Amino acid sequence: MKKTDLPADQQFFADLFSGLVLNPHRLGRVWFASQPPSLPSGSLCIDLPRLDIVLRGEYGNQLEKTQRRLTEGEMLFIPARAANLAVSDKPVMLLSLVFAPSWLGLLFYENRTASLLRPARRIELPHLQRGEGEAMLTALTHLSRSPQEQNIIQPLVLSLLHLCRNVVNTPPDICRPRTEFLYHSICNWVQDNYAQPLNRESVAQFFNITANHLSRLFTQHGTMSFVEYVRWARMAKARIMLQKYHLPINEVALRCGYQDSDYFCRLFRRQFGLTPGDYSARFQ
Repeated sequence: MKKTDLPADQQFFADLFSGLVLNPHRLGRVWFASQPPSLPSGSLCIDLPRLDIVLRGEYGNQLEKTQRRLTEGEMLFIPARAANLAVSDKPVMLLSLVFAPSWLGLLFYENRTASLLRPARRIELPHLQRGEGEAMLTALTHLSRSPQEQNIIQPLVLSLLHLCRNVVNTPPDICRPRTEFLYHSICNWVQDNYAQPLNRESVAQFFNITANHLSRLFTQHGTMSFVEYVRWARMAKARIMLQKYHLPINEVALRCGYQDSDYFCRLFRRQFGLTPGDYSARFQ
């Protein structure tokens, strides 16, 4: 089958993502922007999470002393409502991603004149941020409180880049294949039924497919296995419960589908870098 050509700008970004995900050894530390008490002139603060990737040269965030010299391969994650003030006194190539609920924004900056005000290329692609993408962004936002956990953060960002690459490589106005539609249907169903005792066999039976077919769907269309996706969905819900409600940890575990609260605590710490108790205490 002949490969469908992408529009020129979309192909440009597709090539950038291929260079990133196929050479993960070139990716460096992930830094995190924060919410300043006041917004200095020229800073950018929006209600959507963003990710800046230094492709070449040097780039910095003037609002953080430790982030004023990011070099090739380093990244800056800016959670929703956090702020950054881009600065670069040297040539730099920068890829900036904006994650909206229904679209993915991509901006490419090539600074030869020490100015990062206008992108050289910019596109917005339709994409629903529900499912694993939403879970990854949620996890990154809360890992911003534990930036030293790079062994957790860097693989997570790489998975997010793989997901973005899939979006960018999707030709416009192409009908979604049945397998992809089924995959997203399963993801949405898991999001709504995370508290149930889910396993590969029971979910496959519900959708009238085999367990092996279920696994293949997640291999073909996702960036994590079915088991990993269920865990991400449950951890995201647990985080919300711990923020909003004063519930015992074992109650939160049960409401998220875990009978063993110790096991739940280990999974939560692995994903967010904090125990559920420590995380909840931040919102008391």
